[in-house]
Amino acid sequence: MLAQKPTAFEVAGRRPVALQRCDAFVGRTTNWLYDHLRFVPRYTPLVLCDNLMLRDEFPELEAWVVGGERFFQRVWRRVAGQAVYPVDAWRLSARAPVVLHSHFGYVAAEDFAVRRHLETPWVVSFYGADVYLLGTQPEWRERYAKVLGDCTRALALGPSMAKSLTELGCPAAKIRIHPLGVDVQAIPYAPREFTPGGTLRVLFAGTFVEKKGLRYVIEGVALARRAGLRLELHIVGDRGGRPEEAWVRDEILELIRRLGLDDCVRQHSWVRFKDLLALALKCHVFAAPSVTASHGDAEGTPFVLQQMMATAMPVIATVHSDIPYIFGQHVSLLVPERDARGIADRLQRYAEVPETMTREGLALRERIRNAFNVRACAARLSDLYDGLRSGNGHP
Repeated sequence: MLAQKPTAFEVAGRRPVALQRCDAFVGRTTNWLYDHLRFVPRYTPLVLCDNLMLRDEFPELEAWVVGGERFFQRVWRRVAGQAVYPVDAWRLSARAPVVLHSHFGYVAAEDFAVRRHLETPWVVSFYGADVYLLGTQPEWRERYAKVLGDCTRALALGPSMAKSLTELGCPAAKIRIHPLGVDVQAIPYAPREFTPGGTLRVLFAGTFVEKKGLRYVIEGVALARRAGLRLELHIVGDRGGRPEEAWVRDEILELIRRLGLDDCVRQHSWVRFKDLLALALKCHVFAAPSVTASHGDAEGTPFVLQQMMATAMPVIATVHSDIPYIFGQHVSLLVPERDARGIADRLQRYAEVPETMTREGLALRERIRNAFNVRACAARLSDLYDGLRSGNGHP
């Protein structure tokens, strides 16, 4: 591929546009995408999404909605197949994007029309369920074969996901590991301190789906409580959008009742991110015991885990997917999947030896600050765009 000529925007001294395709912007559990795009240097992100959400919390980036087609667009698609509707094509051409970046594999599978219209390098990022759940289904494996064959780069959150992409048929030369970054400077932190005999406050935040492993937090808290530990479990979240996993919420509520934990569990549903941070600073331990779900779904790298690490909170997480990649040299702190006893033992140790909790929390913050700072991660994304545009980034 030849190096691209400067666009009219660049000639005028303005940043080139990097078109970002996603489904929801900004979803309650995908605020990481907003942070990541805000800090991309040398490029102006333009978001093309199906649903525009939470603009009062996340107002900065320009975003267009493409969902909810008008009558003439529906007629055009029926007549012209996958061609971009002329008015939309004109709007896109006027902004002259120099790269198309599709976020989530299932979004990319719908982006061929945009890809053909723009004729730019095409980057596709994968994040979790799009690989581990959809990637097990024959119809999606077929669709992904086309995406991975046509895209210029496929980005994985870590080595485990990169391996899964090769198993889906992606040429290894196209794959790059590109983790999510945390805005460490914007996240308040405090060394966690605990007085033996007090109440240890544990925090969980996430969607009520099987892969989050919430039941094992609850069972671990019950075991530690029976051993005499005073505990509060704060649960932030609610059921997910998939009907097939609606049972998880019912199971969680029944488990809390059956184990007699109603008096020590505090449920918060969804909260604003600033309120989650305020609650986190009042808690001692964050629990993220991810598991591989019975239908095959798995995490990528739970972003809230990285955010909580940045607050200097010790984290109880599992040897799952690319979580070991996030922990790096601290991987020995992880517990096995579905190990309620391991969670209880860790809580007991933190309560009995509080300085361990303090030391581990500070070490995990340093890990995030040094390896997953959003500014450094976003700069590497810009470098990737630069390489693709110059022709040096192709296999």
